[in-house]
Order: sequence, then structure tokens, then C-alpha cells
Amino acid sequence: MNRWLAALLYALLCAVTFVVCFPLLWAISTSLKPKEEIFRWPPTLLPERFTFESYRELLFGGSAASAPGAGTPPSDFFLHWFANSIIVSVGSTVISITVATLAAYSLTRFRFFGQRAVPYVAIMGYMIPSVIFVFPMFLTLVELDLTDTLLGLTLGYVCITLPFCLWLMWAFFRGVPLEIEEAALVDGASRLQVFRQIVLPVALPGIIAASIFAFIVSWNDYLFGRVFMNSMELLPLTVGVMHFFDGTHVDWGLMMASSVLMTVPMAILFGFMQRHLVAGFGAGAVKG
Repeated sequence: MNRWLAALLYALLCAVTFVVCFPLLWAISTSLKPKEEIFRWPPTLLPERFTFESYRELLFGGSAASAPGAGTPPSDFFLHWFANSIIVSVGSTVISITVATLAAYSLTRFRFFGQRAVPYVAIMGYMIPSVIFVFPMFLTLVELDLTDTLLGLTLGYVCITLPFCLWLMWAFFRGVPLEIEEAALVDGASRLQVFRQIVLPVALPGIIAASIFAFIVSWNDYLFGRVFMNSMELLPLTVGVMHFFDGTHVDWGLMMASSVLMTVPMAILFGFMQRHLVAGFGAGAVKG
């Protein structure tokens, strides 16, 4: 009976996995089809003729530049958009993790007024829809003359990633034993040495988990990039690919190819950090 139940569960998991992965499989298949085959009826999952034409146009330019109704050729800007997303995502992640780690450590090691309320206020800020922050953030960036700049967009992403990173790191630092640090302080180590050589290595799984979260949120955001950025060459990838659409023309080959390429950083990140991600989120959930 147990073997039949295990087989049934295994089959169910395989079916669920296929359903979840089917959109990605379809996107990969469409990106490898010739343009005349994309709209052929009935559709097929596997291309009859494999071609990398869409990827070539996307990365190196091609017929997309002269396609009727295509507007501004996306192939001229895709690599710029990709680089912009990398810059703002990495930048916001580094800032959020640095501030969250230092703040969370101080919240768990020092005593001051309002100490217990700060983490809960932070997580409440994360629970507020990000659309509410768009208008005040935009006015702030106008005053600082940072609109339509990658720095301004990076700061915008920090506002939506920092609260949860702070909460996660606070929950993780609460589980780091104080006795280890006290022993090092007694032996003559400074507070900075204790933090750098003892606390950070122990907290590494939590830092990695928070970093992955911050990077994913920044990489996938559309709203802030749409509102804060105007220059075509400075758009993030999520906003830039929308230029594949216009009123009369949609280049589905380029759209699917760009969607596949957008998943590459996430796939690499999860492939290398999966073990630390599970450990970090698990520790934060238990110790918080």
C-alpha cells in the first residue's frame, strides 16, 4: 500500500511540475520557431524547424529593425536593458543587505528606545503595496534630480526590498548565540572583529536568502521602472521588452526569446544558492 501511495504521489508531483513548467517550455519552443511557424494552426509544442533567428535579432540586430509597425528596433537596446537590470538589481541588493545586516545586528545586540517595535514596523512597511510609494518616491527623486537615472531607480528598489531583508536578518540574528561573541570579546577581540569574523560567517545562509529575495524583487519589478525612467537606453529589462508591443504589431519570437533570457540570471542564482536559500528561510522562519 505504501509503495502504491508513493507511486501515486510521485506521479502527481510530476504532473504538477509539468503544469508549472509548461509556460516556460512553450516560451522556449516559440523562441526557437521560425516566424512563419509561430502562428501556424494547429500549434505544436516542438518546432518543426529549429532556428535561433529570434535570439540573433535580439542580441545582434536583424530584420526586427525593419519590421512594419515595430517602432523603435528593440535589438538596438536589449543588451542595454539587460545591463541596466543587472546594475540596479545588484546595486539595490548590496545596499539593502548591508543596511539590513547592520540594522538587524544592532537590534539584537544593543538596547535603545523603540528597539522591539522597529522590526514589526519594517515588516508592516513591506506589507503595504508598493504602488503607494510611487508618488512620494517620485517627488523625492525630482527634488534630488535623480529621475531617469539608474541611481534613482536603485534607491526606489531599496525602499521595497529593505523592510523584508531587515525582518529576515533580525529573525536570523536572534538565533545566533550570544555566548560565542562574549567569549571573543573577553579574549580581546573588538566588536567589529566579532561581527566580521564570527557573526557574519554564522549568518551567511540568512544573508544569501535575503540577497536572493532582494535581487528577484528588483529584477522582476515593472512599476518603478515604468514611472521613474524615460530614456530608452536606461530602461530596465521588464519595461524595455514592452516595446515589442505596439498597436498593430507584436513580435512574439522576440518576446519569447527575451523572456527566456530574462530567466537565465534567476536560474543561475537558484542553481548555485538553492541549499543556502532553503537553510536561510528555514532558519528565519523558526527563529523569528
